[in-house]
Amino acid sequence: MIGRQDERAFIAEALSSRTVSSVLLLGEPGVGKTLLLDTAVEEAARAGAQVLRVRGNAAEAELAFAGLHQLLLPVLDGVDGLPPRQRAALLAAFGLGDDPTPPDLMMMSLAVLTLTSQTASTARLLLAVDDAQWLDPGSCQVLGFLARRLDGESIGLIVAARGCRPDWLDAAVPQLVVSPLPPAEAEELLAAQPDAPVGPARRHLLDAAAGNPLALVELARTAARDGGLPATGPVPVTDLLERTFTAQVDELPADTRAALVIAAAAEGAALADVLAALPSGPDTDVWLPAERAGLVRLQADRISFRHPLIRSAIYGSAPFAQRRRAHLALAAVLRADPDRRAWQLSAATVAPDPAVSGELEGTAMRALNRGAVAETVAGLVRSAQLHPVATERTRLLSTAAYAAVVAGDTDRAEALAAEASRLEVGPDALRWISALSGLVSMLTLRMERAFALVVPDELPGSAQIDAGVSTIATGIAYHSGIPAQRERIRPMLAARADDDGMAAHPFHLWDTGCTDPFVHGGAIRALLPAVTAAPGLLPTERHTLGVLCLLLDETETAVGLLGELVNPQWEDSADFHAGTTAADLAFANLDAGRWADARLGVERLADRFLAGRHTLGPARALAALATVCALTGAPETALRHAAAVLAVTEPACALATVARAHRAAGLAATALGDHVAAHRHLRSLYDGSGAPLHYHLSCYGVGDLAAAAVLTGQAEEARTVLARVHAEVGDGASARLRQILLRASALLAGPADAGPYFREALEEQTGRRWPFERGQVWLEYGEWLRRQRQIAEARAALTKAREIFEGLGAGSWAARAEAELRAAGVAVESARHSALRSLTPQRQRIVRLAAQGLTNREIGERLFLSPRTVGTHLYQVFPVLGVSARSQLRDVVEQEPGD
Repeated sequence: MIGRQDERAFIAEALSSRTVSSVLLLGEPGVGKTLLLDTAVEEAARAGAQVLRVRGNAAEAELAFAGLHQLLLPVLDGVDGLPPRQRAALLAAFGLGDDPTPPDLMMMSLAVLTLTSQTASTARLLLAVDDAQWLDPGSCQVLGFLARRLDGESIGLIVAARGCRPDWLDAAVPQLVVSPLPPAEAEELLAAQPDAPVGPARRHLLDAAAGNPLALVELARTAARDGGLPATGPVPVTDLLERTFTAQVDELPADTRAALVIAAAAEGAALADVLAALPSGPDTDVWLPAERAGLVRLQADRISFRHPLIRSAIYGSAPFAQRRRAHLALAAVLRADPDRRAWQLSAATVAPDPAVSGELEGTAMRALNRGAVAETVAGLVRSAQLHPVATERTRLLSTAAYAAVVAGDTDRAEALAAEASRLEVGPDALRWISALSGLVSMLTLRMERAFALVVPDELPGSAQIDAGVSTIATGIAYHSGIPAQRERIRPMLAARADDDGMAAHPFHLWDTGCTDPFVHGGAIRALLPAVTAAPGLLPTERHTLGVLCLLLDETETAVGLLGELVNPQWEDSADFHAGTTAADLAFANLDAGRWADARLGVERLADRFLAGRHTLGPARALAALATVCALTGAPETALRHAAAVLAVTEPACALATVARAHRAAGLAATALGDHVAAHRHLRSLYDGSGAPLHYHLSCYGVGDLAAAAVLTGQAEEARTVLARVHAEVGDGASARLRQILLRASALLAGPADAGPYFREALEEQTGRRWPFERGQVWLEYGEWLRRQRQIAEARAALTKAREIFEGLGAGSWAARAEAELRAAGVAVESARHSALRSLTPQRQRIVRLAAQGLTNREIGERLFLSPRTVGTHLYQVFPVLGVSARSQLRDVVEQEPGD
């Protein structure tokens, strides 16, 4: 290798890191990425490392997990050593095994991590990924999962790609942009070529190659063969190389040229399949001229092109009729591989063909069952293009649009829904397409347009609305909080109230529960245990029920349901339903006092908002993160985050998120002791007359408003707000909301009258399920008792409050409880440093699970880590926690306040 010393040193240092141990190579075609990757592989092998490698190719970009299968093929015999669930998920992703149920994508990803970790237990393992820009999305997702979990593993990862940085690769992975060779090294490389040109021809070649090593080598070969280079104007290096390769192919025998077109159309297929598709029959001698020309390499099981540009040059220069014959020949021999066969038929089909459309729909559904949603969308779109019937094209495009929503690609979903709406379809299909467009508009913060698409003005007010459409309409009305939208939807829901088949359906429960939570909440809560435990719930039903439980304060059930869909450890958790589900889970964790889990679940999604992706999911995620920051000692950050959310959501009339952001800002101002600002933000949850700005969420801020109002002399106005909230809630308050309302009543009552309200709030034991709000009641009750000179009782209440706040990590509120205890004559030591809470959220979870007696493998399955990584984390936290044995972890956890 000529030059590249700095690049090789960068790669070696990155791969030897104790933490990330990975590196990304970026650069234009032919610049030398593959050579650097090959050199790193050779050096690793010489050092005794094992190597697994994969090279992406355009022909397999739509085949779910094709790249992953290529990467793991040498070690697939190790799947028998995996835990049963992991083994079944991995085999199912590759279309193997006997389990007919769709695989769990994250369990499959964990299986890959466990398999590679087991492989690395005998010797260091290097994963080498070339041409990553052509890997199928499913494989990219799993590799992104791996890249985040290399800490503690004896595994390195090197990725080479064209163009921009792959979005699936963690930002912590160091990046090297491979530049063209400098002039001196370009001269040296050219001089090393046989019969290199001299004089003006040499300068012409150097100028044309522009430092690209592959161009230097190939143009030198062309000049030696032809006596010079053709006279051309400025041409991009990629185009120049493709012309050069095309000229080399033109000199080969006709049979070899035909065989190369077959190979170009089939790249990634087994050699036996390529040979079976050859027009001249399965004769390996046909490749000899191409091998001698350095265009291809023939191996025992496959044929590969020396460089991807060779494949694109061969395929692009062949007439379409020849390419079509190649694809049909390959389809004929791939009957045992229906997914590859479907895409081969697709490439050969130009006119509508219902049979080919059906095969593509089949492969799309198989990809969906394997968790590869991006491949599902691609298959459905191509299937729609090839179907001759307009209604079927509409069905396929609308299904693809919804799949794109699930994958978080709202731009693609909107485009597909718009395309479907332009077809001539019946009114039922058009309503569903309009509902999909409305869903996308909601997710992109166009609330009024969203509702108008789902519930157009011409729809009669008494019309019965389909359940699939109504869930979208009621979801829009909830997130917008616009009163007119609720009034419009209520009679439509009432029109189907007598339908016995809908009474306990998740969608109907959602519609009635989110539209009027204080009217129907009690009846729905009685049904939820049976409905949520019903077997065979679809992911959309599980999602709907999880959010409904969040709204109705069935918090633990909400955490369980939503956590099955978007575990914060999962790579795609921020994408599911465009991030809204991850935000819902974070709010449920906030309510339940699991603040570390809440932060872990939204940090990446909040970063997207701060980077400019101003859609509903990221906005709600940043509001959740602002709340966590306000509660856990970063109030200035919380105020910045809340202001950023409000700047976007207030003009969009997304009042549910506006309410969340104002409450976060109010809590942050309270933590800073700025009670005037706290009152301003919390008063913004209500209109001028005191009515809730958002008919549901604003009601939960009345306790905090009451506290700020008392401290700023605004108690009388706060009493008006409380009365309006009571009127809105009626008898429909949950146990949580009753606790909040009683707290507000106590704070706004006269000094002699507050006690019964506080005691009633604390007597309801279910209130402990919301620990921060419970702690607030204990704190303010203790303050009231101290002012009433009931010192012994005050000390007990304030001690309870302090324990709760310390356990949660609510430092400002714990400090306030300490100050009150000192005023009550208690000698209080400052809160001790919590070594456990100083750990990252992930390490806290590992320690707590280990303290419960779970093994490393069991912890790994829960948190989607390999057992080796779990062991490394525990080894590293033992000195921080001051323990030397796993058995001591239980004592550490039990000594934590609030645990």
